[in-house]
This record gives sequence, structure tokens and C-alpha cells, in this order.
Amino acid sequence: MRTLWTQHLPGPVVGLSLAEHKGVVDVVLGAESGDLEISFDLSGNPADQARQGADSDSGPDTGDGHLSLTVDGSHVCTLVGGTVWQRLRLDSDITAMTAMTAMTAMTAKRDRTLVFLGTVAGILYAMTPLITPARAAALLRDEALLPTSGDPADRAARAAKLYEQAGSPTFAVFRLRHLAASGEVDAVDTDRLIAAIARKAAHVVCADPALAFEVGGAFARVGAYEEAVAAYQIAASSERHRTAALHAVGDCFSVLDIPVAAVASYRAAAASGPNDETRNDLYHLARRLEERGQSTEAVTQYEKLLPWGAGYRDVWARHGILRSTEPILAASSSASSSSSDPVPPDLVSVVRQLDGVGLLPTAKRTIDDYDATFYERFENPAVSDSVKKRLEMINLFGVVDPARIQTSLDVGSGTLRYPQVLARYGVRSYGIDLRDAWIRDNADAECKGRFAVADGTALPFRDRSFDLITCMMGTVNHLSAAQRRRFFAESLRTLRPDGRLVLSAWDPRCDFQSLLSFYSPEESDELRRHLSRPEELAAEITAAGFAGFTVTPFFAFPDWQVLSCDQPAEGAAALAVLAELDQLRIQRTPGLAGQMFLLSARRDSAPDSAKLGEAPLPTGAGSGRRARP
Repeated sequence: MRTLWTQHLPGPVVGLSLAEHKGVVDVVLGAESGDLEISFDLSGNPADQARQGADSDSGPDTGDGHLSLTVDGSHVCTLVGGTVWQRLRLDSDITAMTAMTAMTAMTAKRDRTLVFLGTVAGILYAMTPLITPARAAALLRDEALLPTSGDPADRAARAAKLYEQAGSPTFAVFRLRHLAASGEVDAVDTDRLIAAIARKAAHVVCADPALAFEVGGAFARVGAYEEAVAAYQIAASSERHRTAALHAVGDCFSVLDIPVAAVASYRAAAASGPNDETRNDLYHLARRLEERGQSTEAVTQYEKLLPWGAGYRDVWARHGILRSTEPILAASSSASSSSSDPVPPDLVSVVRQLDGVGLLPTAKRTIDDYDATFYERFENPAVSDSVKKRLEMINLFGVVDPARIQTSLDVGSGTLRYPQVLARYGVRSYGIDLRDAWIRDNADAECKGRFAVADGTALPFRDRSFDLITCMMGTVNHLSAAQRRRFFAESLRTLRPDGRLVLSAWDPRCDFQSLLSFYSPEESDELRRHLSRPEELAAEITAAGFAGFTVTPFFAFPDWQVLSCDQPAEGAAALAVLAELDQLRIQRTPGLAGQMFLLSARRDSAPDSAKLGEAPLPTGAGSGRRARP
């Protein structure tokens, strides 16, 4: 956008309307002091001189809708074909906008959009986009003429050249990303092209945090981690991108083997606080707890919100009421929206059930010894990792009823965590892994007898041996596509009719995957390059013969909400609140990605000749010995 002129007003602008005739624009402004009418020509001359100019009239937008404008807080965005062409920040939040097509002598063109914007600070802007509707339409026509067949890399390069020639690096970056997301060009080629564009237009990247965030991702994916850090740190100046950008900075420092900087970045991300969406989630969760009579838990959520939004709605007053132990009248505030909010699944009862059989506290028991020793060599947030594991367990029991399971297998068990967990419910539970070093000192004799050193792509078990097969903690992310196909085929073979396969995986759509930091930099980088989206894994599982799959995202909130607790894994009540917050965020934001997701699929019913009580392990399979198929 190019500013033609500005006008300072006595108060915030609350509305705009305009009309143009013979080169004179009459602007009617809604202000706190009442409506004002101001007349200008397009260059800011007084109206009496302007009316001596050439005859002119307003006309339709010749761009046929290809050029549009949006307002986002204090930013005004020019869009071409729905993609950002330019994002410009004004002095304060924009409260009013209107536009018209100007055809006057001043512009020397009969195709120029004139935009008026009013702000909270009381400034009226007259602006014009840097691209005309006709140019926007021509650019999109040229784009449509790009070859749709042949080498995808050539198509990506041609598109990049076209966009760069148009004169907007911002549009070039976001439009290339749009083409990659739609599958029209290769994502790897796109990242290389975006990195090249960003290097030539560093001044534009520095001025736009949203663009810098996209560029940072491209730099990281092509291995230019130092440049990615610089871009992400620019993006961190925006509240919207701050937490995700700082997490990404930490990931880059981890890959560069600079652990002190990585830890500092993760801590900065944790301390960056919530955005508006998260504040809203915290508030409604606190109200929900309050209305259920869970005053202590509600106070905790209000106190998490106070450092970042003490003036948010009536949070201060409600916190004061609860702290003073006065009666809570749920219907007394019209701000509550719990009656219209979607009700999350009843994960609270799952937490209570798990706590009832002693599975949640972090006491020194066999089931947790592995966590206490194995993770000592990693510099990951111990509290966050503990919460992630328990959220996974809660969501597993949200889709699986242990009372209906007689036998289970955990693939890639390592810790024997889930075989031990399911054994608490009377399930005959087995585990396999490629090695047994991790369980020698951390599992009791009974569980060791149900462990086999084996490969998930060639399961050493009889057909139809299990009611449940699990593959948790992102184990499936370590498998190639060919290995996954064999694993899914083996799972289908060894499951009984109506048996269920459940796996958890890292979600590449999530902006903050800080928990991957407990892998080595090489492992983390390799994982990020090969993570599968939920729909991709679901398609592979369906192709293998499974049906009725469900996808459940979890850990959808930033780490700071975990780290703000003292020890959230120590108490069932705190964990229940985090589980409910997780579900509330996911319910309120369709398509929201968590750091991980749970995918559950069922084997179709068929006549089953296997005996339910038959031990599935073949002769010779046991602790520490390699089982033969």
C-alpha cells in the first residue's frame, strides 16, 4: 500500500462512508464526538480547488475480484487471488475501512483502488495498493498458463520467476507455499526457491513477522539453520507467532549442537505467554470448572491467566470471588458460554479410573523407573514429557475399553510401559522391540517373560492372537513407508476380528514440536523430514484392510501451560484439568493439530477360529531371545 495522505482527527474512527464525483471525495467519518464530513481530492487539495479539475466518475473494479483487502488488527493486507501481496502495519488497530475505484487525472490510470482507513489513534489514511486490479488479474491469468505436466521442479521455478517479476517477494513466498500445499509443485523445490527469494529480499522479510515465520520454516527444511534462526527471531516479534517461532529457534539450535542457546529459546517460548485464543480457552475452562464446583482447579486456571491478561473479561473479579470463598452463582455472568460450547469427551472419568489403579502418580515404581533413568541423558523438559505420556495414556483409554481386551501387544515397547499398564487391568499383555537393553533392570520377571526381541514388520505370533495392538510414542515415525506397509499387514494378520490397532505419532502440522528435542539433533532432523500427516497414515492403514479409523490429536497447548504448574504429573486433579483443556482447544478449533495424534483402526469382523485364551508367543520366544516368525 502507498499512503496518499493522512488526516489527524480528535478521536478514534468508528465508521467510514464515501462518495466521489468529479475528482472530489466526500468522506463521512463516524467518530466518538459525532459524524464528520471532509472533502478532499485524491492528492489532498481543498475541495474548492479540486472541483476545478477534470470530470471523472467512479466505476467498477476491473480486476473481477482478483484484488481484495483485509484488515487484521493494526495491519492492512492486499490480497491477490487470496494470497497476501503486501502486509502493512499502521499506527494502531484499524477500526474502519472502505474502498472505491478511482479514475482521475491524479492517478493517470483508470484502474486504481483508493482505500480509506481509520484507526483507534484517530488517524484517517488515504492509500492505494501497489498493484492494480488489472495487473492482479493478468498475473493470475499468467499463472494459469504455467505447464501442469512435466517436471515439477521446472513448474516451481517458472512460478517463482513469474511471482518475482510481479514485484512482491511476500506474494512469491506465500503463493509458492500455496502451490506446494495443493500438490501442484514439489515441497522440497519450493523450500529452496523460497530461501533464494528471501535472501534477495531480506529487507521485506525483516518488516513482516508472518513472512519471516514462513521463510524460517523454509530455511530450516533446506538445512540453513543459522538463517532460519534469524528469520524465526524476527517472527517472534509478533504475538501471534512468538511461541511457535521461539520453539523453532530452539529446534534449530539443537540441530546446530548449541544446547545452551536451545534451552534458553525453549524457556523463552515457555515464558512468552498465551495469545488471544489461548486466553479465551483458559477463561472458558476456568468457568467450566467453576460451574462444576471445582473451585480450587478454577482458581488455578484464573491464576495462569492473570499474568498475561488481568484485564481479560471479568477474570480478576471471578478470581477474587473464588479466593474469598463466596458462593458462586453460575448464571450470574453473561460472559459464560459453557451452555453453547461443545462438551469435550469425558476424559476426567478416564483420569480418575487410571488414578484408581495407581497409574498416574510419578512414584518410584517399576513402571516409571525407565523414565527416571533413560531421560537423564536428554535435555528435554521433564515435566512436559511426563504430561505428554500421560495424555497419550488417557486418550488411549478414551478409545479402548480394557475390560473388553484379553490379550494385547505393544510394538516398539522398549520400556514395557503399556504391557505393564494393561496388566493392571488383567490383560495378558506382550511387548516386542529390536533390543532388550532398556528393560533388563526396569521390568519385573513376569513382564520380562512376555517380551520378545522381534521386528514389527515380521511379528513372531500366530494369526488372530490379539484383541489390541499398540505402537506408541511416535515409534511409527521411525518406519519407512515400506516398513509401515509390512507392519500394518502383520497387525491385521495377528489381530482378531474386531481387534483394534492404535498408534500415536508426531503431527507435522503442529507449529511447536519442542518435545522432539529429547532426540539427538540428527534424530530430530530426520524425524521432521519424514513425519506423516494423520490423513496419510489413515490412508495407508485403510489400504492395508483396516476400517473405522479415528484420529485424536493431543497436547495441543503450548508448553508454558505445563511448565506453569509445579508438578502437573504428580496429581490426578491437575492432569484432568490439562486433559480437559486439551480437548476444549481441539473442540473449539476444528482441525487444530497437537504435538501428537492417536490413530485407532479396527479389523473387520470375520469368523475366528483362534482360541481366545491361547498364548500367542511361539515356542522359544521370551525375554532377551530373538523370536522366529
